[in-house]
Amino acid sequence: MTNLILFSFNENMDNISFQSRIRLTNRYEFRNLVNREFEQVFYPWTMKETVCSQKARTDGIYDCTALGITDGIKVLLFHICPTVVKNQDFNKLETQITEKIINMMNLDYLQGFILGSKKYNINSPRSTELFDMIEGLLKKLHIQHSKFKGGNFNNNIAYDSTKDEWIIGSDFLNTISSPKESLFESPQNAAKRIFDQVKIADCDELTW
Repeated sequence: MTNLILFSFNENMDNISFQSRIRLTNRYEFRNLVNREFEQVFYPWTMKETVCSQKARTDGIYDCTALGITDGIKVLLFHICPTVVKNQDFNKLETQITEKIINMMNLDYLQGFILGSKKYNINSPRSTELFDMIEGLLKKLHIQHSKFKGGNFNNNIAYDSTKDEWIIGSDFLNTISSPKESLFESPQNAAKRIFDQVKIADCDELTW
């Protein structure tokens, strides 16, 4: 089933005509920027809680992996917890994620965003494996994506299709007393302190 889906899906990829901004903030700023209009992916963070909306958010990403797929009009937002029993079958998850993308998004204009995982986490041993599986799926589907992997902090994320903007609210930036702009000089430098791996897609830009 999955192979047939991927085969038919690949023919529509690599056709992107918009650029997303990724705004890096602390969680206080995040709270001010993200209001009630944002539909939320709630706990227990399985496929059932996935949302598709013009504006969406999810909070408390630690050992989980959050995946967002946008088509310029809406976002399909997943938050998958690796310790939940329902999320243990990665082959099933891959098929379910792919089917949701096909059924709910405009396949001609897709971009991806992926954030999460904690390596060497004794309480969540499959955390990195989950992240790698989901990123591998994005590669199979030829969806350009920005990624923020690992680190030791909780993060919130949101997407606003009216601005084509991702917002990351990180606990790490709450711990600093100096203005982040002067301390880190650039959001790229700050992102490298927060996460173990950062990759910004050519179609995206990272800002404060």
